[in-house]
Amino acid sequence: MAAPQDTGPFLIGIDLGTQSIRALLADSRGRTVACAARATPAIHIGAGQAEYDPEALWCLTLETLRELAAAVPAGGAVAGIACASMGEACVLIDAAGAPLGRAITWFDRRTEAQAAAFEKRIGAARLFAITGLPADPTLTLCKLLWHRDHQPDLFARARGVLNIANWIAFRLSGVAASDESLASRTLCIDTATRTWSAEVLAAAGIDLALLPPLRASGSPLGPVRPEILAAAGLPGHPVVGVGGHDHVCGGFAAGAGRPGVLLDSMGTAEALYLTVDRPVVNEGNRHLGFWQGLVRLDRPFAYMGAGINSSGGTIEWFRNLLGDAEHPVPARDKLIAEAAAVPPGCHGTAFLPHLAYATQPNVDLASRGGFAGLTTSTSRGALFRAVLEGLAMEARQCVDAMAAMPGVGTPDEIRVIGGGTRNPLFLRIKASVYGRKLIVIGEPEATALGAALLGGLAAGLWPDMDAALAAIDRPSEVVDPEPEWTERYESLYRSVYQGLYPALAPVNHALSRFDGT
Repeated sequence: MAAPQDTGPFLIGIDLGTQSIRALLADSRGRTVACAARATPAIHIGAGQAEYDPEALWCLTLETLRELAAAVPAGGAVAGIACASMGEACVLIDAAGAPLGRAITWFDRRTEAQAAAFEKRIGAARLFAITGLPADPTLTLCKLLWHRDHQPDLFARARGVLNIANWIAFRLSGVAASDESLASRTLCIDTATRTWSAEVLAAAGIDLALLPPLRASGSPLGPVRPEILAAAGLPGHPVVGVGGHDHVCGGFAAGAGRPGVLLDSMGTAEALYLTVDRPVVNEGNRHLGFWQGLVRLDRPFAYMGAGINSSGGTIEWFRNLLGDAEHPVPARDKLIAEAAAVPPGCHGTAFLPHLAYATQPNVDLASRGGFAGLTTSTSRGALFRAVLEGLAMEARQCVDAMAAMPGVGTPDEIRVIGGGTRNPLFLRIKASVYGRKLIVIGEPEATALGAALLGGLAAGLWPDMDAALAAIDRPSEVVDPEPEWTERYESLYRSVYQGLYPALAPVNHALSRFDGT
């Protein structure tokens, strides 16, 4: 908490996430003064389909700002605000800046037909060469094509398209813009020129005028509009800054905004972001499926990414299997203690964590999870430890594949954020599987803090992100690998885990066909 005598300047970071909208009030040392949260109001309309009401997102964000305004110490003022959000969902706006209908959620798969048709039209290899991405149906361009196909009257009235963070920043400031990290999730940016791709837009039949100007994260958009300032009750004259993609903003707060740093964001899903000098767009690596993205602060750089679609979610899945209406789910600490009593390798039990498909570098929608090596003496502690070890080895496999790409190399540092950091055994296992120390950032709201720092840059508190990070208090701890565990895990990784997916793939594909999925 901020010290009672602190009078600012204060900063606000807004994290518009899949589960919740979170707003953080921080002092100029990056210390949390208050945090306000509201559930993200997704409207589920069918299997795998959901939408956001843009006005509802804005109203809930305004509620969080009112809550934070009440927490600003007497005499204090808010200097800057910026937003982070999930990357692919978008809001269509009309000529007056009003939203046109609902926004398709980032995870909605209704756009698969548009993605497949567009990839066929432009060519998968050419699309990858320009954007560093495949025609993933979740990406923004595929949503625009769906709107055009299914809501032509609405689409004809559109005069702009904004990702969610950009939409909220637009409501705050009246100025539309995007940073490069959110633009990288649209399938419309040219990674070589760092501009909107005329070739992609021409192939899609989308007017360039729909897309906002590209600006560096942390650059000022303008002051909060007077009527919004009054409605929120915020003291001072805060400047709205250009924000960014949620994982990237979390990386800013974690100090991962320089080449050679790997950010491991351990949440319900797990994101692995490796910061690099420039995109690694190589046709020979297209099949690996890694994300590519651009970032710009005071300098340009890029990232490669991979995701374990169910990481913390897999842990909760296993835990929930052990309870029912008559028997409570065992406490996390109890399961962790049972797993800690089991030696590395779990007496020859291994787990493939593909409960939500296989991730990079083995992208496979038909892959499924599974235990191997079960015997009548396998305990639930061994099974739980095997889950943790499998997730750690899956992450290492992603990182090893990224590091092997031309011009990339082994990360200099591994920095960790997210809810998974509250499991000390998981962190020790992970450090030992990587064979590297982990720098764990003790900030539960890392994404919102990263956005707040961008608000500080926009307000001129610091000249650049390096200066901002040097000025703030950022608690962290180092988790070292256990030497004996590292040796044991290296053997398990080489002799068992790297062969687990190829060995189970034929069975899982047969099961997928049998199940009709």
